[in-house]
Amino acid sequence: MRTVIIEDEEQAVVALTQELKVNCPQVVVCGTASNIDDAYKLVTKVKPELIFLDIQLKNGNGFDLLTKLGAYNFKVIFITAYSQYALKAIKISALDYLLKPIDSEELINAVEKASHNSSEDSQKQLQNFIQNQKLNPLRRKLALPGSKGIFLYEIDTIIRIQAEGNYTTLFLKDGKKTTVAKTLREFEDILEGHAFLRIHHSHIINLNHLESYINKDGGYVIMDNNTTLPVSKRKKSDLLTILNNFHT
Repeated sequence: MRTVIIEDEEQAVVALTQELKVNCPQVVVCGTASNIDDAYKLVTKVKPELIFLDIQLKNGNGFDLLTKLGAYNFKVIFITAYSQYALKAIKISALDYLLKPIDSEELINAVEKASHNSSEDSQKQLQNFIQNQKLNPLRRKLALPGSKGIFLYEIDTIIRIQAEGNYTTLFLKDGKKTTVAKTLREFEDILEGHAFLRIHHSHIINLNHLESYINKDGGYVIMDNNTTLPVSKRKKSDLLTILNNFHT
């Protein structure tokens, strides 16, 4: 895979190049850049299949570069020292990332995933990611992998999320549901900052679709699709605190 590295720390570029040489022989590094202008020229010239993109650059960030490029005929693996906001935005769009310092096994897995991911799916993920940076948070989309590709769901159309072992089922406003190979904890992290609350070890609800809380039989909620869900003792205080804030 023709690859470029967009990173403003020289030591990090050297380390990543060496890791790729040792662990990912299918990757050929065709160039590096440390700022958005040089990166734009490099990408348009080389036309890489894969880009390792540092989120925070000296004269902007990796998101600015993607917006400037416009067309996404490549796959992206983000690199970050750690940014809670950035990671959530990336996870929502089902994109891959590596935390610094880069772990060899995680690098191998990310490259392997990129090599098998279709160009069409990669374009959808990147387009969704860029759109999410511009939209109101309540209208953002969640990108989820399915057997036939990547599917996008308006976050506000998700009524509730239910754990089923290592799988999770999303129940949607139109009555449909979808099951994905993610844990409920992963969704809890991804959707933090949106109107979602975990009310039970098996349930996360969208508060925009909450119809009522009934304080009997241990406590339960009724959603606007008439679903009844239990509220655990440990989560009840969190829910009641939020509901009390609704009072005028």
